[in-house]
Formats: sequence, structure tokens, C-alpha cells
Amino acid sequence: MPIQYAGQYDVKELLVYTSSGAVLNLRNAIQSINIYESMFSTSLSGSITILDVDDIATLGPIIGQEYMKLRLTTPDLDEDEIDFTNTTFAIYKVVSRISGSQNAQLLTLSFTTPELLKNNRTRLSRSYTDTIDNIVESVLTDETSINTIKNIYIEETSGIRKIIAPNINPYNFITNLATEALSKKYGSPHFFFFENTKGIHFKSIESMLSGDGIGLFTVSDLGPLAENGTVDIRKDFERVREFQINTNNDMLMNITGGMLGSRDIEYNIYNKSYKTREYKYFDDFDKYPRLNGSAVYNDNQIDVKGNTVGDFSNARIHLHSVSSQDELDTQHTNEKSEYKYAPNKINESILQRQAKFMELNSGISISMKIAGNTTIAAGQKMRLVVPTTGRVHEGNEFDPYYTGDYLITKLRHNFSQTDKTHEIYLQASQESFETDLPNRADAKEPLGSKGVVTNVTY
Repeated sequence: MPIQYAGQYDVKELLVYTSSGAVLNLRNAIQSINIYESMFSTSLSGSITILDVDDIATLGPIIGQEYMKLRLTTPDLDEDEIDFTNTTFAIYKVVSRISGSQNAQLLTLSFTTPELLKNNRTRLSRSYTDTIDNIVESVLTDETSINTIKNIYIEETSGIRKIIAPNINPYNFITNLATEALSKKYGSPHFFFFENTKGIHFKSIESMLSGDGIGLFTVSDLGPLAENGTVDIRKDFERVREFQINTNNDMLMNITGGMLGSRDIEYNIYNKSYKTREYKYFDDFDKYPRLNGSAVYNDNQIDVKGNTVGDFSNARIHLHSVSSQDELDTQHTNEKSEYKYAPNKINESILQRQAKFMELNSGISISMKIAGNTTIAAGQKMRLVVPTTGRVHEGNEFDPYYTGDYLITKLRHNFSQTDKTHEIYLQASQESFETDLPNRADAKEPLGSKGVVTNVTY
């Protein structure tokens, strides 16, 4: 059936497999479903509330040891449905049982992905010799490890490494690998390891930004009706229903966190030498692709020495060790006792990676609610148009700074059977402006005369 309104959805399947062997078809008992995704989380999570009129909580019984098959779709978008029928969710907790009457109760269950349970039950104690992307694939697909059959999206990394997993959970091991991975295509260290409704991802921000994105969204009211007097469904899908700016630049946090400047000292334990590397916000701004093209801070001078806010690399200092010679790892050899492996590349990754995470977490962040559809997921790019607040200035109907491309970092799918709508509550970040900031004068502190020093004696 063609779509009738923005946010319409269909529940194609909901089966719960109990630990006692019963299979419960709860498709018609759903009250609400929430699915959570985040670029900063290794697994999906969610909750489901069902109306229990047959005491299935006891007859199942449902005890937090079940598997759930779920398939949700947006009409006309069946090829991009949320489909967990080939794979499943794991119900791990009975949150509440609320009696509505003698003959019914509301049952709320928490679920996550089975891979997370496997991860917490498993530890790796072995060595790997390969590129980081191949190591990640091995950990995710190995029968003795995560053993997932989900779609996996892995970006190629550079350098063959010899790495030991020291009795560690698989996901913690992969998260550690993400801190050292360098993209073979972009050379960037901005890798994320996360899961969304499309699959499991190990890739850089640059690869996420390379696509076309999910489209244009505008902060607006309902808007004009179509010619036949009904709401224009396409425009309603593109409308931001609720909008809030969460954070702006936090100068203090961005100084101490290393976003504006930092320094790395690498000590080579093999040849007893050291080298330093600096990160400076303005100098390194264009090193890798960005969402938009302009810095979120002004590069005007702030002191008599001509420094900008991005010239203080000593604000945060890192120290780490490496054992290498001629760009080869001297801690490990091959079967011929030759140095053939790449050393850790922390000195090439830590400063840039630290700054990028600060930009996404402590930079410009917005929250909004839109009509849901099953094509949208965390890690996707979107374009947002924000109208000017109050009177239009200089002919600009749209905010020149908050209008631009954003990266969806977190979202929640909310499927409500009460009003038959799918809504998405999402958080998106922007690490650069689309328009240059005005630079009309120095930004030096407007000081008066010096104070008087008084020596106090007793």
C-alpha cells in the first residue's frame, strides 16, 4: 500500500523465542518500540512495550533470556527496512510488568544485539599479524570470537602489524585498534567502531562524509498543503519538527582537551631517541576532508606575540614509546628473524584523532525530531537549513553558520502504535562552518592599566 503520511510504518514480523522453546508471535501486541544507535557505541540497544492479555510473561515464560526477530519498514521503502529476521535481537532484561487491569498488563523488555553478549562472555589471548582491517574482520567473524553473520563495513587500513590481544574482550580489542588505524585511502586516523541498523562499521569519518547523505532537512512549521488539500508527504519528511542547539564552542574544554592545540613526544626505546609532533587547529584544519569548509574559531591575533587561539600546542602534551628503526617494528620479527612489520603509528594518530573527537563531542551539536523512515541511521551525513532568528539581516533568510552539513552521531527510532507513527530523535554534530567568520580586528583582551603590586609585611 502506498505511503499515506510521513512517519507511517509497518510491523512485518515480531517473534520472541523463549528459553523453554516456545515461539510467541507478538506482532499485534506491540505498544511501542525504541531502537538506539550511536557512533560512540559498539552495539544497538532498545526497548519494547507489549500489551499482555494472555499472561505470556508467565506462560512463556519471559525471563530476560529470549531472542527476538523483528522487521519494520516504511511503505514504499521496503528495500531499506529494519530487518532482524536473518539475525536477531537478544532480550536481556524484563524492565517492568505493570497491571492495567485484571485481564491485561504492560510488559516492557530491554534488548540488545547478541554480539554484545558474546563479547562480554569472550576474551582473546592470541597474536595477530595482518593489516588492522583484516584483524578486525577476523575478530568479528571468527567462530571462537564474535562470529557475527551481519553485514560488516570495514575500511582498508595501511601497514601490516603484529599485535597481541592480551586476554581482552573482542570489542575492547577492536576499539583499541581503532585508535591506531590509519585509512589507506585518506591517511586519516579518525576511525569509529559502531553498529547501526545497517550493520557493523569500522571506518573513518572521511569515508562517512564521502557519500551523498540522506538529504535536505529544514527547520520549519508544517508548511503549505498540496494541491488536493493534503499535506505534502515529501516536504513533511524533510521538515524538522523540533530543534534545539545543545552545545556551542567551549573554549576552556577545547583548550584542555587538545582540540585547539596539542603536542606528542614519542620516545624510541630501540635507538634511544625522541621526536615531537604538534597539532595546531588552523595549521591542520584542511589536512583531511571536512563537513564544511570554514573554521569554527576566528584566526585573528589574541596577544602581542601574534598568536591565535590555535597556536598553543603545549596546552596538552602526550608521551608514548615506540620501538622502531627505518619505519619498521623492532619488537617483532618474521620467521627469518627480519624486521618486516609496521610499528605503532600513535604519533600520527593521537593528536588528530583527539581533536576530531573533541570537535564532535564538544563542538556544535544539535538535537531534533523528524518524521521517521527506515533508511536513516547513525553515521550518515545530512544537510540542515536553519532559518534566521528574528529580523532577516543583509538578505540572509538562513543562519549562515548553523546551516550546513551535519553528521548524525546518535539517534533513537520511536515506533508508537498509539498514533501509528515512526519518529526519529537524533543528535548531529558539525565540526566546521559553511561560511567564514568575520575577521575585522584583533581579538586581544581589552586591558586597562596594570594593577599595583603591594608587598604585605607582618
